[in-house]
Amino acid sequence: MITLTNVNKYFNRHKKNEIHIINNTSLEFEDTGLVALLGISGSGKTTLLNAIGGLDRVNKGKIYINGKKITQRTAHTVDKIRNLNIGYIFQDYKLIDNLTVFENVAIALKMIGLKDKEETKKRVYYVLERVGMYRYRNRPAKMLSGGERQRVAIARAIVKNPNIVIADEPTGNLDSKNSLEIMNIIKAISKERLVILVTHETELAKFYASRVIEVQDRKNYK
Repeated sequence: MITLTNVNKYFNRHKKNEIHIINNTSLEFEDTGLVALLGISGSGKTTLLNAIGGLDRVNKGKIYINGKKITQRTAHTVDKIRNLNIGYIFQDYKLIDNLTVFENVAIALKMIGLKDKEETKKRVYYVLERVGMYRYRNRPAKMLSGGERQRVAIARAIVKNPNIVIADEPTGNLDSKNSLEIMNIIKAISKERLVILVTHETELAKFYASRVIEVQDRKNYK
C-alpha cells in the first residue's frame, strides 16, 4: 500500500540552522489497520505524515502509494494520485462554516470529478449515517460543536472511498468524551482501509492502534 525507502527531508538545507527532520527512513504499511505515529512536538511526525501524503517534498529517497511513485514527480501528478487514494482528517476540521454539513462532505466528491447528483447524495448520506451526522445534514457547519465538526470531517475524508486516510491530531481540539467517540469511529474505518494517525497522546495511540511507530529525535522506530 505505502512504501518509504531511505527517505530524507531537510529544513534550511545547507544552512547553519539546517534540520534533518526525516532521517533515512524506510517503512512499509499494510493495506488496512490503524497505524499511529507517536512523538513529542518537533519530533518530525507531522512532516513524515505530510511526506507520505505528498504534501511535502522530500530531498532524498522514494515513496510509493499503491505502487505509484510520488517522489520526483510533478505537483499535478502527485495531486492526482493523492486525490484518488487519500482522505484527510485535520485537527482544526477545515470545514466551510457557511456551507451545510451535506455540502461540506460533497466537496470531496466534486474534487474527484463526480457530477451525478443522485450518486453524490447516496454517498454523502451513507457516510453521514456512519458517523452519526445524517440528521444534521442540512445544518450549517458553523452551528456544530467540535465533536460534530470532526465527525463531518471524517465523513468528508471517507466519502470518496479512499484506500488511505491520514489523520493529523484528530482529537487535539476535543475533550476526553469526544476524543474517545472520534477514535472509535476512526478505529472502525481502519478495518477496511489504512489509517495513519499522528498523535502525541501515548495512551490513546497504544489502546487504539494496531501498530505504533515512535518518532524520536527525528528517527523512526517500529
